[in-house]
Parts: sequence; structure tokens; C-alpha cells
Amino acid sequence: MNNETCIEELLNGINMGMIAIDHLVDKIENTRLRDIVIHQRKAYGDLKEKIQRQFPQADDKIKQKFMLESMIELKTMLTDDAKIAKMLTEGCNQAIMTVTHLLNKENNIDMKLRSCVNDFEEISEKYLEELKAFL
Repeated sequence: MNNETCIEELLNGINMGMIAIDHLVDKIENTRLRDIVIHQRKAYGDLKEKIQRQFPQADDKIKQKFMLESMIELKTMLTDDAKIAKMLTEGCNQAIMTVTHLLNKENNIDMKLRSCVNDFEEISEKYLEELKAFL
């Protein structure tokens, strides 16, 4: 895997998290949970901006956006905060698995990029822990 592919995968994970949060935040009733999710969205957005500054050539395509949005809307038609927290927790787990796989698979990743991947993993782990209280 080359750096461009790794950047693309990283941006895709960040975008998926941001899209999910954008679709869910207005459906959250608990103000504490909503605050956590808003902070998570900001952390992902800040990391995305950092990646785009460091790697201006990055191709920022959102894969499977329509499918993701449709799935979120379907799953949240009749839902509550616990189900939303579960969906977000599953998303964080998936993000952690994906970036861990990237780091384990590729040894020749640019150090700045490796740092961004680690940041994404840390953000996802932090919010995963915070979301557990709402399951």
C-alpha cells in the first residue's frame, strides 16, 4: 500500500464518522451525549484539515456516502439515545480496526501520515470510551 492509498483510507474513515454524526446529532435527546458527539465531530474535522494541509495532493472522495446515509436514516427511524450510542460505538470500533490494520500492514508509511493515523485511532478510542456510558 502506498501513502496515497493510506491517506485515502484515512480520509474515508474520517468522512464516514463525520457523515454519521451529522445525521445523528439532531436525533440525540441527552445533552451530554450530544456534546460528546459534537466534540467528536470537531476532532475528526480538525484532523481532516490537518491531513489536507500536510498532504494537499490527497484525494478526498467519500466512498459509499449514499449507502451510509441511507443505512443511518433507516436505523434511526425508531430509535433512542442508546441505539444511537451503539451505532456510534460500532463506527468507532470499525475505525480503530481499519487504522490498526493499516499500521500493521504497512511499514513504509510517511511518518507524518503515520502520526495522523495514530491521531485518528486515539480520537476514536477516546470517544468510544465516552460513548460506552450511553449503551
